[in-house]
Amino acid sequence: MKNLFLGFIALAIAVSCNSSNDDIATPSRPVVVDNSPILPNKVFVQGTDIDPYNLTYSYVGTKLKEIVRHDGVKYSYTYSGNNITKELWTINGVVRMIKEFSYTSSGMMNSVKVTNNLVSPAVVYTQNIEIVDNSHIRYDEYDPQDGTVVYKVDAYFDNLGNRIKSVYNNSLTEASSFDLKMNPFNNITGYKALNMTQLNIGGMTGEGLAGSNNILKRGSKFTCINSYYTSDKYPYATQSNNNGKSITTKYYYNRVE
Repeated sequence: MKNLFLGFIALAIAVSCNSSNDDIATPSRPVVVDNSPILPNKVFVQGTDIDPYNLTYSYVGTKLKEIVRHDGVKYSYTYSGNNITKELWTINGVVRMIKEFSYTSSGMMNSVKVTNNLVSPAVVYTQNIEIVDNSHIRYDEYDPQDGTVVYKVDAYFDNLGNRIKSVYNNSLTEASSFDLKMNPFNNITGYKALNMTQLNIGGMTGEGLAGSNNILKRGSKFTCINSYYTSDKYPYATQSNNNGKSITTKYYYNRVE
Protein backbone atom coordinates (compact mmCIF):
# COMPACT_ATOMS: atom_id res chain seq x y z
CA MET A 1 0.00 0.00 0.00
CA LYS A 2 2.84 2.32 0.87
CA ASN A 3 4.52 1.70 -2.49
CA LEU A 4 1.23 2.24 -4.29
CA PHE A 5 0.72 5.54 -2.48
CA LEU A 6 4.25 6.76 -3.35
CA GLY A 7 3.76 5.75 -6.98
CA PHE A 8 0.51 7.71 -7.12
CA ILE A 9 2.28 10.82 -5.78
CA ALA A 10 5.09 10.50 -8.35
CA LEU A 11 2.57 10.17 -11.17
CA ALA A 12 0.66 13.20 -9.95
CA ILE A 13 3.85 15.28 -9.84
CA ALA A 14 4.81 14.23 -13.38
CA VAL A 15 1.38 15.08 -14.75
CA SER A 16 1.44 18.38 -12.93
CA CYS A 17 4.87 19.32 -14.40
CA ASN A 18 3.88 18.35 -17.94
CA SER A 19 0.62 20.26 -17.72
CA SER A 20 2.43 23.31 -16.38
CA ASN A 21 4.99 23.29 -19.23
CA ASP A 22 2.24 23.07 -21.83
CA ASP A 23 0.35 25.97 -20.34
CA ILE A 24 3.34 28.34 -20.27
CA ALA A 25 3.77 30.05 -23.66
CA THR A 26 7.34 29.94 -24.93
CA PRO A 27 8.32 33.50 -25.87
CA SER A 28 9.21 33.78 -29.57
CA ARG A 29 11.84 36.13 -30.88
CA PRO A 30 10.23 38.71 -33.20
CA VAL A 31 11.34 38.61 -36.82
CA VAL A 32 13.03 41.89 -37.68
CA VAL A 33 12.93 42.79 -41.37
CA ASP A 34 15.57 45.28 -42.49
CA ASN A 35 13.97 47.41 -45.17
CA SER A 36 16.67 50.06 -45.21
CA PRO A 37 17.98 50.98 -48.69
CA ILE A 38 20.91 48.93 -49.94
CA LEU A 39 23.98 51.16 -50.27
CA PRO A 40 27.59 50.40 -51.20
CA ASN A 41 29.96 50.97 -48.29
CA LYS A 42 33.15 49.82 -49.98
CA VAL A 43 34.38 49.17 -53.53
CA PHE A 44 37.65 47.44 -54.43
CA VAL A 45 39.21 47.80 -57.90
CA GLN A 46 42.19 46.06 -59.49
CA GLY A 47 43.29 45.38 -63.03
CA THR A 48 45.81 45.73 -65.83
CA ASP A 49 48.11 48.73 -65.30
CA ILE A 50 46.00 49.78 -62.30
CA ASP A 51 47.35 50.14 -58.79
CA PRO A 52 44.71 48.33 -56.70
CA TYR A 53 42.60 50.74 -54.69
CA ASN A 54 39.55 50.73 -52.45
CA LEU A 55 36.86 53.34 -51.91
CA THR A 56 34.92 53.70 -48.67
CA TYR A 57 31.50 55.39 -48.77
CA SER A 58 29.81 57.23 -45.90
CA TYR A 59 26.32 58.70 -45.79
CA VAL A 60 23.84 60.84 -43.96
CA GLY A 61 20.74 58.72 -44.49
CA THR A 62 20.89 57.96 -48.21
CA LYS A 63 22.74 61.17 -49.05
CA LEU A 64 26.39 60.69 -49.92
CA LYS A 65 28.72 62.41 -47.47
CA GLU A 66 32.11 61.40 -48.81
CA ILE A 67 34.08 58.76 -50.67
CA VAL A 68 37.55 58.11 -49.25
CA ARG A 69 40.28 56.26 -51.08
CA HIS A 70 42.99 54.43 -49.17
CA ASP A 71 45.75 56.73 -50.49
CA GLY A 72 44.45 60.08 -49.21
CA VAL A 73 42.09 60.93 -52.07
CA LYS A 74 38.67 62.11 -50.90
CA TYR A 75 35.46 63.15 -52.66
CA SER A 76 33.10 65.23 -50.51
CA TYR A 77 29.51 66.07 -51.46
CA THR A 78 27.14 68.96 -50.80
CA TYR A 79 23.37 68.80 -51.31
CA SER A 80 20.52 71.21 -51.86
CA GLY A 81 17.39 69.21 -51.17
CA ASN A 82 17.87 65.92 -52.99
CA ASN A 83 20.29 67.30 -55.59
CA ILE A 84 24.07 67.03 -55.33
CA THR A 85 25.33 70.56 -55.92
CA LYS A 86 29.06 70.14 -55.34
CA GLU A 87 31.76 67.47 -55.55
CA LEU A 88 35.02 68.47 -53.86
CA TRP A 89 38.05 66.37 -54.74
CA THR A 90 40.97 66.63 -52.34
CA ILE A 91 44.30 64.83 -52.01
CA ASN A 92 45.68 64.77 -48.48
CA GLY A 93 43.49 67.76 -47.66
CA VAL A 94 44.52 69.87 -50.68
CA VAL A 95 41.68 70.83 -53.06
CA ARG A 96 42.41 69.49 -56.54
CA MET A 97 39.10 69.80 -58.36
CA ILE A 98 35.66 71.25 -57.72
CA LYS A 99 32.53 70.40 -59.67
CA GLU A 100 29.41 72.49 -59.08
CA PHE A 101 26.11 71.19 -60.44
CA SER A 102 22.97 73.16 -61.30
CA TYR A 103 19.51 71.78 -62.01
CA THR A 104 16.18 72.67 -63.55
CA SER A 105 13.07 72.84 -61.38
CA SER A 106 12.27 69.27 -62.47
CA GLY A 107 15.62 68.00 -61.15
CA MET A 108 17.48 67.54 -64.44
CA MET A 109 21.06 68.77 -64.47
CA ASN A 110 21.59 71.77 -66.74
CA SER A 111 25.19 72.86 -66.02
CA VAL A 112 28.47 71.75 -64.47
CA LYS A 113 31.08 74.30 -63.42
CA VAL A 114 34.55 72.77 -63.16
CA THR A 115 37.52 74.29 -61.34
CA ASN A 116 40.65 72.26 -62.03
CA ASN A 117 43.48 72.98 -59.59
CA LEU A 118 45.57 70.09 -60.88
CA VAL A 119 47.11 72.54 -63.34
CA SER A 120 48.57 75.99 -62.73
CA PRO A 121 47.02 78.41 -63.23
CA ALA A 122 43.72 76.73 -62.40
CA VAL A 123 41.40 76.05 -65.32
CA VAL A 124 37.74 77.03 -64.89
CA TYR A 125 34.97 76.28 -67.37
CA THR A 126 31.21 75.67 -67.39
CA GLN A 127 29.60 72.81 -69.24
CA ASN A 128 26.08 73.90 -70.18
CA ILE A 129 23.56 71.14 -70.83
CA GLU A 130 20.70 71.63 -73.26
CA ILE A 131 17.71 69.49 -72.35
CA VAL A 132 16.09 68.61 -75.67
CA ASP A 133 13.50 66.39 -73.96
CA ASN A 134 13.33 63.92 -71.06
CA SER A 135 15.36 61.34 -72.99
CA HIS A 136 17.75 63.55 -74.97
CA ILE A 137 20.36 66.08 -73.83
CA ARG A 138 23.08 67.99 -75.68
CA TYR A 139 26.33 69.46 -74.36
CA ASP A 140 30.00 70.15 -75.11
CA GLU A 141 32.70 67.90 -73.67
CA TYR A 142 35.76 69.80 -72.44
CA ASP A 143 39.43 69.00 -71.94
CA PRO A 144 39.91 69.63 -68.19
CA GLN A 145 43.58 70.43 -68.76
CA ASP A 146 42.95 73.62 -70.72
CA GLY A 147 39.17 74.12 -70.74
CA THR A 148 38.77 73.83 -74.51
CA VAL A 149 35.88 72.03 -76.21
CA VAL A 150 36.89 68.57 -77.43
CA TYR A 151 33.63 67.50 -79.06
CA LYS A 152 29.88 67.99 -79.01
CA VAL A 153 27.66 65.30 -77.53
CA ASP A 154 24.06 64.26 -78.06
CA ALA A 155 23.08 61.76 -75.36
CA TYR A 156 19.96 59.57 -75.38
CA PHE A 157 18.46 57.70 -72.41
CA ASP A 158 15.91 54.97 -71.79
CA ASN A 159 13.12 55.39 -69.26
CA LEU A 160 15.35 54.01 -66.49
CA GLY A 161 17.98 56.70 -66.97
CA ASN A 162 20.50 54.47 -68.74
CA ARG A 163 22.48 56.23 -71.44
CA ILE A 164 21.78 53.99 -74.41
CA LYS A 165 23.35 56.10 -77.16
CA SER A 166 25.90 58.89 -77.54
CA VAL A 167 26.50 60.79 -80.79
CA TYR A 168 29.76 62.75 -81.01
CA ASN A 169 30.11 65.73 -83.38
CA ASN A 170 26.96 64.60 -85.21
CA SER A 171 28.87 61.71 -86.77
CA LEU A 172 30.31 59.05 -84.45
CA THR A 173 27.66 56.97 -82.68
CA GLU A 174 28.37 54.90 -79.58
CA ALA A 175 25.62 52.54 -78.42
CA SER A 176 25.41 50.98 -74.96
CA SER A 177 23.55 47.99 -73.57
CA PHE A 178 22.58 47.24 -69.98
CA ASP A 179 21.56 44.32 -67.81
CA LEU A 180 18.23 44.12 -65.95
CA LYS A 181 19.84 44.10 -62.50
CA MET A 182 20.27 46.83 -59.89
CA ASN A 183 23.02 49.44 -60.18
CA PRO A 184 25.18 49.48 -57.00
CA PHE A 185 24.62 53.24 -56.60
CA ASN A 186 20.88 53.10 -57.28
CA ASN A 187 19.75 54.21 -53.84
CA ILE A 188 22.21 57.09 -53.33
CA THR A 189 20.17 60.28 -53.38
CA GLY A 190 21.00 62.45 -56.40
CA TYR A 191 23.60 60.09 -57.87
CA LYS A 192 21.76 59.18 -61.08
CA ALA A 193 21.66 62.81 -62.21
CA LEU A 194 25.47 62.98 -62.09
CA ASN A 195 25.72 59.83 -64.16
CA MET A 196 23.95 61.48 -67.08
CA THR A 197 27.06 63.41 -68.15
CA GLN A 198 29.94 62.30 -65.90
CA LEU A 199 31.82 59.29 -67.26
CA ASN A 200 34.20 59.24 -64.31
CA ILE A 201 32.36 59.77 -61.05
CA GLY A 202 33.44 59.58 -57.43
CA GLY A 203 36.80 58.03 -58.25
CA MET A 204 35.23 55.24 -60.30
CA THR A 205 36.80 55.54 -63.73
CA GLY A 206 34.34 54.70 -66.47
CA GLU A 207 31.50 53.85 -64.10
CA GLY A 208 29.25 56.72 -65.11
CA LEU A 209 26.55 56.94 -67.78
CA ALA A 210 24.40 54.28 -66.08
CA GLY A 211 20.97 54.85 -64.61
CA SER A 212 19.08 52.09 -62.82
CA ASN A 213 21.02 49.20 -64.35
CA ASN A 214 24.61 48.15 -65.12
CA ILE A 215 26.55 48.65 -68.34
CA LEU A 216 27.23 45.48 -70.31
CA LYS A 217 28.77 47.08 -73.37
CA ARG A 218 29.65 50.64 -74.42
CA GLY A 219 30.69 50.98 -78.05
CA SER A 220 33.91 49.11 -78.77
CA LYS A 221 35.69 50.37 -75.64
CA PHE A 222 33.96 48.75 -72.70
CA THR A 223 32.63 45.21 -72.28
CA CYS A 224 31.46 43.54 -69.09
CA ILE A 225 32.68 39.94 -69.30
CA ASN A 226 31.27 38.45 -66.10
CA SER A 227 28.99 39.72 -63.34
CA TYR A 228 28.01 38.07 -60.06
CA TYR A 229 24.92 39.22 -58.19
CA THR A 230 23.43 39.06 -54.71
CA SER A 231 19.94 37.65 -54.19
CA ASP A 232 18.75 41.27 -54.32
CA LYS A 233 20.18 41.53 -57.87
CA TYR A 234 23.01 43.89 -56.92
CA PRO A 235 26.44 43.05 -58.39
CA TYR A 236 29.06 42.01 -55.86
CA ALA A 237 31.79 41.38 -58.45
CA THR A 238 32.32 42.27 -62.11
CA GLN A 239 35.04 41.48 -64.60
CA SER A 240 35.29 43.88 -67.52
CA ASN A 241 37.52 45.04 -70.34
CA ASN A 242 37.98 48.79 -70.76
CA ASN A 243 40.11 49.94 -73.70
CA GLY A 244 41.92 46.61 -73.75
CA LYS A 245 42.58 46.58 -70.00
CA SER A 246 41.13 43.95 -67.71
CA ILE A 247 39.39 45.30 -64.59
CA THR A 248 37.91 43.46 -61.61
CA THR A 249 35.56 45.39 -59.34
CA LYS A 250 34.13 44.11 -56.05
CA TYR A 251 31.24 45.75 -54.23
CA TYR A 252 30.41 45.52 -50.53
CA TYR A 253 27.07 46.73 -49.17
CA ASN A 254 25.56 47.85 -45.88
CA ARG A 255 23.37 44.76 -46.01
CA VAL A 256 22.90 41.80 -48.31
CA GLU A 257 20.00 39.35 -48.33
